[in-house]
Formats: sequence, structure tokens, C-alpha cells
Amino acid sequence: MTRRRGGLLAAGVLAAVAVLVLAVAPGVRAAGELTAEEILDELEGTAFVGSGRATVELVTVNARGQERSNRLVFYRKETAHGANQLLEYLAPADVAGTKFLTVDDESGETLMWLYLPALGRERRIAGSAAQDSFMGTDFTFEEIGSLGTFSKDYDAERLADEVYQGVDSYVLRLVPREAGGKYSAVTLWVAKESFVPLRVEFYNRQGSLEKVLINEDLRQTAQGRWQPHLITMRNESTGSRTVIRVLETSDEPVPDEYFTLRYLRR
Repeated sequence: MTRRRGGLLAAGVLAAVAVLVLAVAPGVRAAGELTAEEILDELEGTAFVGSGRATVELVTVNARGQERSNRLVFYRKETAHGANQLLEYLAPADVAGTKFLTVDDESGETLMWLYLPALGRERRIAGSAAQDSFMGTDFTFEEIGSLGTFSKDYDAERLADEVYQGVDSYVLRLVPREAGGKYSAVTLWVAKESFVPLRVEFYNRQGSLEKVLINEDLRQTAQGRWQPHLITMRNESTGSRTVIRVLETSDEPVPDEYFTLRYLRR
């Protein structure tokens, strides 16, 4: 089983996929001298909630600049134990029908399955496989599938505030409480007004910068919610990057059956 360790991964998720349907709610309280923990609480209380659907274009770009475009639909439903998620490839034809299901159970674990149409069956993603690249992207399975919280697994330190890309931002440095994770530290730039993580830097076990995640093109919905419509994960080690463009979102309820193995096999 895979533990939900990753608000930092969730930032990966948040910024990568999940945030596509989870907009930051309006009316976040005015911030004075918030502590690092309070900033995380605000971020988690707005960003890691909700249900809905998003259609996205996912483009992988290798170090030589060669691109591959995919079209996907992403479903999410909040539950008493966390959230259930389903990601399905719509195009191109050679990956259409591929599905990735994650279910948060009552024990706090995130269960993951990948369904490949060519095999006609699903495969559990667990253990070290959770750290493998997801479908050739710059995200791991765990980063795509885990929607944990920062405060549960990481100690946070508030650094000096900065203006990032013209936006007043909090800067936080997170360090995992337990050794053995993929990253040794994470630094976040969080917009003061919306509590959207604008930039997330992931440092490997050796302390070197490995990945940088950027949320851009924030748009405010009619309900006053903010949604990033351009999300980029850049791999500093390989020179590759993965770009997600939000094409369409909906907050209509998603049927429970979408998050079952039976539906996965359809």
C-alpha cells in the first residue's frame, strides 16, 4: 500500500492534476503574521477539497524538444477518508482507454491501480513501483495519485516572504519527518491572496534540485474561485518537462461507480 505522504506530492498532484477541478475558495481569511503551520492549514483547507471533473491536454517534452500530446479526463470525489480519483486517457488511439484509479481507504492508505486496454486487466501500483514514471511523464504514480496533506508528514519553516512573478507570496520550506522518501526537502511559493502554490521546488535525497512545478494562468471563476489553467513540471535532471493545459472543468457530482474496479475494466 502507498501512504499518502505528500502534500508535497499533492502539490505535484494539486498542481498537476487535482487542482484542475479543485479551485481555491474565495474568502480566505486575511493574513497577518501567519506561522508556517497556519499557512499550510489555509492551503490544505482550500486546495485539497472538492469533487468534479476536468478535461486536460497533457504534453510531454523530452530533452531534445520532441513533444507528445495526450488528452485526458480526470474525475475526483471527496470521501470521508480523503478522496477517490480516476484518470482516463482519451487520445491518442494507442493509449485511449488507459485508466488510473486511486482510492483513499479508512486506514489512511492510498490504493492505486493502472488499467491497460492492451492487457485487458488492471495492475496494482504499490511499493517501489509508486515511484516509477507515470506514463512517460515527469510525475511519478505517487505524485499523480496521492492527495495527502503537508502538515501530516512534513515539518514546515516559514522563510522570508518574496514577490514571485509580481505576486506577494509566502515562502515555505518543508522537510519530511521520516527518512526514506523520494525528496529531502520541498520549497513552496504560496500566493498570499489565494493560497495557491505558484511554484514548488523538489530536492532529491542528495539535496540537489530535481524538479520544479509551476502553476500559471490563474483564472477566477464566476463563483470567485481561482484555477490554474497551465501547469508545468520541469525535470532539472533530465531536461524534460510535462505541461498540463486545462481545457474544461465541471463541479457536477461524479457517480461512485466511477471509482470501482468494475468501471476501471470497462
